[in-house]
Amino acid sequence: MLLVKIGIGPFSVTAIGLFLTVVAAWFVWDGRYIAGVAFLFAGSILDAVDGELARRLDKVSKAGAIFDSSCDRIGEILIFGAILAGRVGEAHHSMVYLVPAAIGGSYMVSYLRARAEGVNLSCSVGIFTRTERLVLLLAGLFAAGLWKTEAVVIMLAIFVAGTWFTAGQRFIKVIRDGRGIPLDSQ
Repeated sequence: MLLVKIGIGPFSVTAIGLFLTVVAAWFVWDGRYIAGVAFLFAGSILDAVDGELARRLDKVSKAGAIFDSSCDRIGEILIFGAILAGRVGEAHHSMVYLVPAAIGGSYMVSYLRARAEGVNLSCSVGIFTRTERLVLLLAGLFAAGLWKTEAVVIMLAIFVAGTWFTAGQRFIKVIRDGRGIPLDSQ
């Protein structure tokens, strides 16, 4: 792996990925969706390899996992905030409803998994995991760059439905799997 050879560690890779997402958010806010997609894609590639890099360098840590997850959530807030505050939000007042619903659904999907794992329950079910959400977000922004900002409205409507459906799937699974198990049991 090239990153190992040049001596870049996993924390740095995660931080650079977040920086690229910040740049992507600025382009999305400014209505330059293709450039935003390019930076978001590059940041996402780094986000995909930071864990593998940590394993190869034997630097896997709880701090690294939390830093990575936190950067993922910050990146989502930045991109959705750029959609709401930027050109799309100006053109489509429905963003006032769709963006918070998308953020809420995305966070519930992640939260339910993290909370379930915190009480030793497995919860990776669902049709709209982080990868699917990212692909849809990239596709919607790319389509907005080629077509019109209505593509983002359509993408967010699908995003909202998919994330809340997945959150529901996870909620049902956790309730079913955890029913009757005392909190202090391992």
